[in-house]
Amino acid sequence: MKKILLVLASIMSILFIVSCGNEEQVSQENQKVVKYNLEQNPPQLDAQLATDEKSGIVLGHTFEGLTEIGTDGKALPGVAESWTTEGNTWTFKLRKTAKWHNGDPVVAGDFVAAWERALNPASASEYAFIMYNIKGAEEYNSGKIKDFTEVGVKAVDDYTLKVDLKEPVTYFDSLVAFYTFLPQNQKFYNEHKDSYATSVEDFMGNGPYKMVEWDFENKIILEKAENYWNKDNVKIDRIEMPIIVDFTASLKAYQNGELDWTVLPNEEIVNYKDNPEVVEMKEARVIYLLLNNKNKLFSNAKVRRAVSMAIDRKALVDKIKNGAGSPAESMVPEIIPGKKGMFREDYPQSAYGIGYNPTEAKKLFEEGLKEVGLTIATLPKLTMYSNNDDTSTKEAQFYQEQFKKNLGMDIKLEPVTFQIRLQHQTAKDYDLILAGWGADYNDPMTFLDMWMSNSGQNNSNWANPKYDELIVKAKAEANAEVRMDILAQAEKLLMDEMAIVPTFFRNKKALAKPRVKGIQVNAFSPVVYFGHADIQE
Repeated sequence: MKKILLVLASIMSILFIVSCGNEEQVSQENQKVVKYNLEQNPPQLDAQLATDEKSGIVLGHTFEGLTEIGTDGKALPGVAESWTTEGNTWTFKLRKTAKWHNGDPVVAGDFVAAWERALNPASASEYAFIMYNIKGAEEYNSGKIKDFTEVGVKAVDDYTLKVDLKEPVTYFDSLVAFYTFLPQNQKFYNEHKDSYATSVEDFMGNGPYKMVEWDFENKIILEKAENYWNKDNVKIDRIEMPIIVDFTASLKAYQNGELDWTVLPNEEIVNYKDNPEVVEMKEARVIYLLLNNKNKLFSNAKVRRAVSMAIDRKALVDKIKNGAGSPAESMVPEIIPGKKGMFREDYPQSAYGIGYNPTEAKKLFEEGLKEVGLTIATLPKLTMYSNNDDTSTKEAQFYQEQFKKNLGMDIKLEPVTFQIRLQHQTAKDYDLILAGWGADYNDPMTFLDMWMSNSGQNNSNWANPKYDELIVKAKAEANAEVRMDILAQAEKLLMDEMAIVPTFFRNKKALAKPRVKGIQVNAFSPVVYFGHADIQE
């Protein structure tokens, strides 16, 4: 009898498992799923320490700040349902329905804790400088102030955050949408401090999606967060983010129906010229060469200027990028506003005189070599790091050819993973690096204050006290037009010194399946956002 009961129990157990499996399968079949190629493994998902686009995409879906950026680039309510300004004081009123993924309420203290950690010298956050317009923030980050209560950030109560700025920042409501300003669940952080943000178990946000899987260098999977305050308006149930470095392989996956979104390889742009699935990605992003100014060769301004003038940027954009971008002879991209129109309309980059001129480049290079005691024959071995995707590799090869042809300078190419390239860049362990910078907010300052001597993002080993003075002056200037003039002076100094070599303003073309509607493509982080998208078969 016992044997019969055991057999029956086993059969019922099997039926139960099969039934549950079918229910789960049906449930997944009814889900709205988007498959998006993330391209690279995000190197840092700790919001207060992150510095890159890929991490920003994941953080932008799994967290929510005080505000979020709308399709017009302006701030919309996020955790803060409203805010007011009085002089240089901003007061944010938090919605009481905002929750962390574990159900904890999101309170003003979560922002105070996060901002303190971003500014704490022990954190060594490269993006700490982005908060320097807050009263006392720079002093706390440099160690001059030890008590964070002296910094202009205060939780008045659980749902009121008060921020005192040391200077007028009209775009502060947009600035706080950036990931460095995201909140931190203090209890969760303390429990996972040693491994925070390194695995699914050690990661928790408050945004529309929660992370359910992170297969390192392979894929990340996000699912709709049940505790998100606005979940009823989130239509996509699941975002699968495979990490496919090779754009050609990614395109094949898209063609096979394995992806809903992928960046279009440059060499394929012509073939998809009239395809209705092509999405234009207007980016506020500049690609540039970092030259290590401590390197004997690149310590010379004439050599650095020669490097710039040896690059045929038009050929780069036309032949290598197939028109996906425009030549850059300045730091600030064309779609960033200035005092009357766009910044580049107000201050044409042609005035800087760093464009393609191989004859002048050769002359300057020879003069610079002589000044540092070198000749072509005694040039040190030079290595250029770049990302190891096919697009970056082709760009690096183009620069290699240009330098050999126009300067007689040989460089070795070293394609590495995105994460390793950032490590070399942060450690300032390089000769040349193919790098890029995208806008954090809609203002020229996001491309210029990073080159101050105290900026964690200045990995060039270049510093100029006059430049620092101009940026500080611009930050304190209340008159918008005068402020833009000062920023233009700073950019001119940066280009005169040729601390870095801008090469092109990047634009991308992507492919998106027509069934996915309402994909938000941003010029700022996150560059692609599915929080307002839907699937309509």
